Order: sequence, then C-alpha cells, then structure tokens
Amino acid sequence: MSRYISPVLYILMMLIGCVAFIAIAGVRVGFIEPITAFDMLRKTVFSALALTILTLVALYVCRKECSAGGRRFFWLVCVVSFIYSVMWLALFMQKSRLPDLYDISTDLNNPPVFINVAFLRKASEHDLTYDFAWVPVQKKYYPKVKPLEVTNSFKETYIEAAALVNQRGWDVVAQYPSAGVIEATARTPIFGLRNDIVIRITQQRDKVVVDMRSSSRSGESDHGNNAERIQGFLGELRKRLQPIPDGLVLRN
Repeated sequence: MSRYISPVLYILMMLIGCVAFIAIAGVRVGFIEPITAFDMLRKTVFSALALTILTLVALYVCRKECSAGGRRFFWLVCVVSFIYSVMWLALFMQKSRLPDLYDISTDLNNPPVFINVAFLRKASEHDLTYDFAWVPVQKKYYPKVKPLEVTNSFKETYIEAAALVNQRGWDVVAQYPSAGVIEATARTPIFGLRNDIVIRITQQRDKVVVDMRSSSRSGESDHGNNAERIQGFLGELRKRLQPIPDGLVLRN
C-alpha cells in the first residue's frame, strides 16, 4: 500500500509548495492582490498541517510492509510539512498581537509630509493623510519610535542619511537637500509590498533632528514592519554619525 500512498503524499506536498510560491511571487510581480495571496498562503498552512497528520496515519498503517526507504520518505514529508506550517503559524501569532496601523511617524504632532510619493499611489491604495487617532495606539505599541537627535552638522547628517537609504537598496523617489527631505520606497522581505518613506532633517538650535515616517500602500496592518524599519534606520544612522571611539568598550 505504501507504494500507492507515497506518490499521493509527494504530489500534495508539491502542490502546497507551488501554491505558496505563486502567492508570494504573484504579489511581488503585481498580478495577485495581497489580500488574495494572504488567503492562499493561509490555506497552504492548514493544508500542510493536514498533510502532517495524513502522513503520520499513513506511516502507522504501512508500518509493517513499508521499507526503510519508504519510512524515511514518510518522515521527510512529515517533517517538511510540519516545519512549514509551524513557521507560518508562529509568525502569524507573533504579528497578530500588533495593532491595525500602517502609517508610523517619529513626530506625532507634525508628521513629515509626503510630496512626490502621492503621485505614485493608485486610487485603490491608502491615501497619505495622517490620522491623528493613531497617536495613542502608536505610543502604546511602539514607544521606542522616536526622532533621532545628533550634534552633527545639517549637511553631514543629510549626506549620511541619503547614503544609508541607497545602501539599504530603497528606491529613491525625490531628494531635497536644501529642505532636508528624502522620499523613498522600500519593499517588505517576503511579499515585496511597497512601503513609502519620508525622512525630514531639521536644524533646531544646537542640534539636528531626524524625523522619519513610513507608510504601507495596502493592508489594514503593517504587522510592525514600518516601526522596525524606522528604528533600524535611525539606529544605524546614529552609529554612522556618532561612531564609537577606538578603544572604548561598552558594558551592559
């Protein structure tokens, strides 16, 4: 019986992999809407769990007649499908605790304004009007999203910020050196969803303040991606502008 069950399990595993690939690639290329792709991916996770159970049942039923090679194949299908489903379920559980926010800013009183990005967004995508009702929610869930304050010159700060944008591979939309503004677009690692970014650098008395805003084009929640992007960028920019002197050791 195992010789009949093995091809079925193999085909099911390949189908799950193909659907997942089509969902992710479809969003990245642009011929599948994100909400459709998420639904497809969700179904592959449940299918993988079902395949894990089915494989364990098949392994038990065929335990006497199954060869060593057949048992190894059953365990391979079982492990691969289980790891795939657990990986996505763990990610979902982690992200599900986050609020329905898709527009994050370091300045909650006067968020940086998008200029050229507005012409890139489709009518079906989010507009760029900041909703101040999000302020208390952002403060609760992302309290570490704060402006960067440095003592470097305005020019040096702008140059380093622009260099870091290019280093991260973001698509630069516009640059206004005299105004201290940089607009760019980044893409999420898996689905390649576009998130627009505006960086605002201002001189305030004896310090330079770097504000940043990151906004997703679609979806009710960014699952924390925009906050992570802002914190990561400003943290790296701080290191570039204020490097640790040689010989200085930081201790916890």
